[in-house]
Amino acid sequence: MIIFFNKTSGKIIGIIEGRIHESEHLNEWIGDLKNNDRLIIQWIKNKKGFFEPNINDKEQKQLLIEIDKNPISIYNFIINLKSKKLIKKEK
Repeated sequence: MIIFFNKTSGKIIGIIEGRIHESEHLNEWIGDLKNNDRLIIQWIKNKKGFFEPNINDKEQKQLLIEIDKNPISIYNFIINLKSKKLIKKEK
C-alpha cells in the first residue's frame, strides 16, 4: 500500500492499493510533489503464509490489516507528520 498525504496537514489524498509494489508503482505519484509526501508499506508473508505489513509497530500493523480489508476506511485517518503513523481523525 502506498499512502499519499499532504506534507502540511497530514491529510490523506490518495492510495495505491497492493501488498507488493514493483518499480512502476514506486514511480507513480498522486498530487503535487512539492506539497505531498508518501508512505510505502510493503507486505511480507509471515510464518503462517499470510501477508502482513512489514513494520514493527503492532498497533499500526493491525490498523493496516483492517484498512486492507476496507481500503476506503483509510480516509478516516491522517498521517502524523512527526511519527509518520496513521492516527484516527477527530470528529
